[in-house]
Amino acid sequence: MIEKKINILLIEDNLADAILIERQINKILSFPKILHVTSFNEFLESLKIFSPDVILSDYQLNGFTGLEVLEHIQTSNIHVPFIFITGTINNEELAAHTILTGATGYILKKNINQLHQKLLPHFNKLIEDKIPVKITSEHKAFFEKMQNYLKSVEDGNKIMKADYLQMKKALEKIKSSNK
Repeated sequence: MIEKKINILLIEDNLADAILIERQINKILSFPKILHVTSFNEFLESLKIFSPDVILSDYQLNGFTGLEVLEHIQTSNIHVPFIFITGTINNEELAAHTILTGATGYILKKNINQLHQKLLPHFNKLIEDKIPVKITSEHKAFFEKMQNYLKSVEDGNKIMKADYLQMKKALEKIKSSNK
């Protein structure tokens, strides 16, 4: 069981499916925070008040599609894993298209009783990606050296530019005196 808190935005217009999905999530997460929305407008509003770590979406929804949601996420420059949980994506071409469009994965609802097993690798990767990288004293020293080097290059460029401008003035002076 994963002990970390994960914010999940669930986009599902079938209440029975939403309940089943939440039950499956609770089998692998101790602290899920699930926000369930059913319409595109609710989805848009949820992005203003909720910061999801992952988005789970049906493909065919009432009045819109999960693909439209995915495209909105991408054009909004939101970087969140997006997983389809659907009964619609039954053909390989459509499934491949969703992945090529940017979905992290897709899971068929016909396997809803194993959903927790299918989601577990996605959630583990999510937790792994959230672990901050520790910066050691060696890293800090390296960064400081790099900053000092870049500062010296910048200072050197300023000196070279000043020298260049002086030479340019001198050449212009020589040019104008030879006329």
